[in-house]
Amino acid sequence: MDSLPPDGPEGREPFPTFDPSFTPPEQRRRPQRPATPRPATGRSPAGGPRRGTTTQASPVLVGLAVGLVLTTISAIAFFMLSGGDTVAITTTTTSATTTSVADGSSSTTVADGSSSTTVADGSSSTTVTIIDGTGNTTVTPIGDAIPIADLTMSANDIGPLNFGDAANTVLGRLAATFGPPTDDTGFIVGNGSFGECPGDSIRVVQWGPLKIVVKGEAANATFVSYRLDLRYGGVTAATTDLATLSGLRVGNTVGTLKSIYAGYVIEYVVDQEVGLTFELRSSQNDALPLLWGPIDSQADDSTVTGIYSPDSCDQQTTSTTTG
Repeated sequence: MDSLPPDGPEGREPFPTFDPSFTPPEQRRRPQRPATPRPATGRSPAGGPRRGTTTQASPVLVGLAVGLVLTTISAIAFFMLSGGDTVAITTTTTSATTTSVADGSSSTTVADGSSSTTVADGSSSTTVTIIDGTGNTTVTPIGDAIPIADLTMSANDIGPLNFGDAANTVLGRLAATFGPPTDDTGFIVGNGSFGECPGDSIRVVQWGPLKIVVKGEAANATFVSYRLDLRYGGVTAATTDLATLSGLRVGNTVGTLKSIYAGYVIEYVVDQEVGLTFELRSSQNDALPLLWGPIDSQADDSTVTGIYSPDSCDQQTTSTTTG
């Protein structure tokens, strides 16, 4: 009894002593591998979904972006306050004057006077027809209006307005009769489109379907020809009611043309620019037609869409009065 208690199994202690660093085997874990560093591109090593980078935006880049946004907003506000107009065009009566207008980062040049002008704006261009230096018309009305019944078309005149008369006088009388023209080319170098000789200095002034052609320089131009054509537009204009001496009007049928000019020679010719036309002559030997113009076809029920005077390049010095 006085002897010490026997040791545990096989002579060991029956109860383990307390050791703070001791960990039971069943609670021990496998050592973990160190985490793989994430690539700089932000994509996971296993090819997983892309993620944002961990780098912070440069303060300089942020400042530039904010400045660009504010600049864009200011430009839009200016455009809205200005009513959407990017180019202010001011015309004068001096045809040789040019005005440069700043338009954003581009430059716009406007040629004023009575000429047709191209306005460059960035990568596009717009053709601006400037009718006159005051914004309305280059033509100053002269005298009283001429009655429509007196403005009869013939081979060498329109009523009292004769070929060879001063251009300013003829245009002024027409402006007094029909009001401001609807279009005006100003003085241009002709290419033959209106019956002039290529290279002639001409000016074509339009009132609805009526186009008046004058030739020469601005100081000495004269009235040389006319063309009345429904295809020019403005069919409701008063000029549509003009008639020849014998009473032919645009819009009449070819049958009416044949009836009115039964004693004349009527030929049907295809013009390269105009298309199918009638040519009216007093005899087969006439070099020039008295009148001519486009028609839809030779059928009696087709339409006479235009009545033209002889081309100025082909006009003979001997005038005729038949029409």
